[in-house]
Amino acid sequence: MVSKFAIPSQKGQPLPPQLAASINYLTMHQLQEQVINDTTAKYLAPENCVSLNVPAVNNPIWGNISPSIRAQEIKMQKILKLLAAGITAFARSVDGTDMTDEQQDALALLCNVQFEINCFRKNAIRPTLNPKFAGLCKTSSTPPTTLLFGDNLPKQVKDLDEEAKAEGMIKAPTTIRSTVSRRQHPYATTNRPRYHIDRTAGETPKAAPFAQRSFLGHHLPRSKPTQRHR
Repeated sequence: MVSKFAIPSQKGQPLPPQLAASINYLTMHQLQEQVINDTTAKYLAPENCVSLNVPAVNNPIWGNISPSIRAQEIKMQKILKLLAAGITAFARSVDGTDMTDEQQDALALLCNVQFEINCFRKNAIRPTLNPKFAGLCKTSSTPPTTLLFGDNLPKQVKDLDEEAKAEGMIKAPTTIRSTVSRRQHPYATTNRPRYHIDRTAGETPKAAPFAQRSFLGHHLPRSKPTQRHR
């Protein structure tokens, strides 16, 4: 009964113990710098796989990003270099004409990681760009080549500039209300009568005495005259 209502486990089939131990160790410990350099040097990007080259940031953009984003960008390029070497090593270990489903899945996931990292790099740079050129960082923008924003950045910038101008022409103009400055008492309220009007028929409206006006301009009720006692 317990097994019937238990929450399904999100775990796959176990790997051979020795392989599992190797994976656990490698994912929990950093390799030495020399080991990384020697290993990646064996798996350079194939000449017919331009996408496995780590794309550099286009010079016009690189020269205008902040030092903190540059530092982050350098770290991301280092990670991409490791990933590209891993993809290359995996690709050379399989028969491209007869790959198993698992090998195809592995290759697809690894390549998608590279795609996502490049998207992350663009989004990190986006705040430093002019807002009308933010389209350079969209997922649907020009794919990276040897350069992160593609080989024809000037054309992309020109197209986005023309698009921004077109949008500005299409938008309806913003209506701005004109305000008329009027000299008045600083505490006066709009449309408030300036005189205290006695509703008794036949009497001429008289200005309320200053003593009968409150601080914010409201009139106080007129008090009855006090009678003196003799």
